Amino acid sequence: MTNHSLYSNSNGQDLRYVLQSIKSAATVNDIPTTARRWFSRVMKDADVTEPVAFAALSKTVANAELPKLRDALMRLIDAIVHCWTPAADCSHNAVKHAAQVLIDECARASSLGHEQLLPAYVMTTIDDAADTAARINGKRMTLARVQDILEHGRNSSATLAGNPDIYVEPGVGSINLLHAKVDAGGFSLVSRNSAEDLRDKADYLGIAWINKYGRDKGLERYDHIRSVVLNDAGRAFEATETDTDDFGPAMREDLRRRFSERRAAGDQLYDCTDDHLEGIAFSLTAQCKVIWSHARPWESD
Repeated sequence: MTNHSLYSNSNGQDLRYVLQSIKSAATVNDIPTTARRWFSRVMKDADVTEPVAFAALSKTVANAELPKLRDALMRLIDAIVHCWTPAADCSHNAVKHAAQVLIDECARASSLGHEQLLPAYVMTTIDDAADTAARINGKRMTLARVQDILEHGRNSSATLAGNPDIYVEPGVGSINLLHAKVDAGGFSLVSRNSAEDLRDKADYLGIAWINKYGRDKGLERYDHIRSVVLNDAGRAFEATETDTDDFGPAMREDLRRRFSERRAAGDQLYDCTDDHLEGIAFSLTAQCKVIWSHARPWESD
């Protein structure tokens, strides 16, 4: 079954027609020539006898009756309402949000994003067996896991959505301004290079969201994460600022702690890792939204 339309021309390339021709045949010899060539290829590839192939394919059908992509979410919501008891006390928007959280978690499990799925090991050697087992377990969607995801989705807060007309596109900002700001904040050259790299990776994730969900939905996610990071960056600045201008690294550590606390609290971070969040902080730095020092030498350039 598929949610994509099937080719239909009643010939040897029409899967539905070929299978119906085999099903309608009384014996292998009665299979029409157009379907017989396809039948022979399948039998050869499967390495089975004619009777076995004929018996199996006679029971096989092809249809495109699965829900289309726009209908899939509504069907999922309907299924959740019927099989998840807490849904009876939820609004439609709450169930819809829980369904979307479940979709996002399934996508992460499918993609095997190791930052979300694997435990944080500190090891000197790589244990391939343990790594593989952890990845497989990360893909396993048990009943308990699905229920936990839906519960979290039901209770999680709405996104920090703003006016779509003023959303900022990923990649905006000046790399020279980023360099000047981290230099003023007392970062090392290695940290400066890391800041540039993480900024690029975070903006690429924003572009991936736009390509996957469309401009408005993708930028809504990106804008939400920007607001979360900007808020934490402001608090980190106020918590670590000193009379001298070398508190940038301390501010970054405080910011990382705040990211970890958000993740532990189950805040809406989509599929961002902590490194992506840090990258957003440096993207905001390049847009003159975040500073890491009191001095502003770039303003005199």
